[in-house]
Amino acid sequence: MFKNYLAGKYSKLYSRETFVAVCGSAGKTVATLAAGKVLSHKYKTITTDSYHDSTIAIPGTILKLNPTTKRGVFELSIKIPGQMDFYLSLIQPKVVLITRGEKQMQDDMIKLVEQIPQDGALIINAGDIDSKKLAEKCKGQVLYFGEDPQNCTIWAGNIKTENFSTTFELNLGVERVKVIFPFLGRHNVYSALAAALLGVLENIPLTKIKIALESLSPLEHHLQIMDGPNNSIILDDTINATPLSVEAAIDTLMQIPARRRVLVLGEMKYLGESSDRMHREVAQKIYKEKLDLVFLSTGEALIIADELKNLGFWEEKVEANLQHSQLVGKLLKILGSGDVCLIKGQRSSRLDEVVKRVRGSLN
Repeated sequence: MFKNYLAGKYSKLYSRETFVAVCGSAGKTVATLAAGKVLSHKYKTITTDSYHDSTIAIPGTILKLNPTTKRGVFELSIKIPGQMDFYLSLIQPKVVLITRGEKQMQDDMIKLVEQIPQDGALIINAGDIDSKKLAEKCKGQVLYFGEDPQNCTIWAGNIKTENFSTTFELNLGVERVKVIFPFLGRHNVYSALAAALLGVLENIPLTKIKIALESLSPLEHHLQIMDGPNNSIILDDTINATPLSVEAAIDTLMQIPARRRVLVLGEMKYLGESSDRMHREVAQKIYKEKLDLVFLSTGEALIIADELKNLGFWEEKVEANLQHSQLVGKLLKILGSGDVCLIKGQRSSRLDEVVKRVRGSLN
């Protein structure tokens, strides 16, 4: 496409320090927006559009650069092996944030890390084995975030989910600030930490980083809290569904006080030969957490149903191979006061339409 060609040529007019890349198997979008907000306390900054695929958003964002723009934060979403080649034909970021590694896309992530120059930096999760393997490939500085003060430049403590937000203590050396982060879930704290560490790299004070993180607005379809029918609560997480993000969303669901916890889940895509195993691993997570009701859509979501049956999960608590209209009907029938329902799926599965139709009943 001519737009991609033009974007690749136009990006060469800017220094490498202009470009910051965010990659990983979960938490990329929140990390991208948080990084942009943090950097905006020092520079004029732009970020990729969170509602478009990276293949569209990155060229479009490049073409929005102008001489006053000092930083651009780009989300790199890898759906198929080899996709990193396309991204690196457009930008060569000096700083890279990796929220969490992913074995299926390890070769692509290695390409991203290997292009970091000696005066560049890699910001990674200290608690993630796959990410730490990537550090060995980096010629530049490697900085760690996480929960371990012994091995991290910046770390979180006292993480809590309360009042439908997440609070944590942000630590840097002897400095400490409390952050009220407007995103649900422990996994989103790691996105905040990655952005905060980028701020530290850019010599932005911790107090300003706190202000930046707390000023973010919740994202549509990212564990978005909504009123449901009959005084229930819906968590709309219909933007993406990787194995790690599904497990993180279930963890978040388990942290919220509820009469019953209900899961609506679509199939996970782009998993290749690992699809069967990974769908079964999600089933094992559901079994472990003993969710009250599980509604599964079509396609490879049926693998989850099969594994739940193998595990001995209560058959009366699981229904599978459900079309959107059936999901809507069941939720309208069963959701009641005190129930919390997580609706999770790929954007292409269009489970956001289920959310929309269920909430439409409230009008």
